[in-house]
Amino acid sequence: MNESSPQGPGVRVVVGERPDPTQPEFKSRQYEFMMETDVESLDKMHKVARHRKFEIHVDEPAHLHGDDNHPQPLIYVAAGIGS
Repeated sequence: MNESSPQGPGVRVVVGERPDPTQPEFKSRQYEFMMETDVESLDKMHKVARHRKFEIHVDEPAHLHGDDNHPQPLIYVAAGIGS
């Protein structure tokens, strides 16, 4: 869900329930965090996302109208799940 926040535009992620280890009976509670990035379209399907001091370049293969010079966006998602 994209929305504006006092820190600027970003993605607000609300996660349902998480055990609270400070409670002896491990009551669940809701928590959220904010992720933000700036994304710039360069050419064709090449985009660069900037977050703090990092840059992430994404592209698509030729059959998806890109130049295949960088990983596809979902590769980063898969890598994040695997880490």
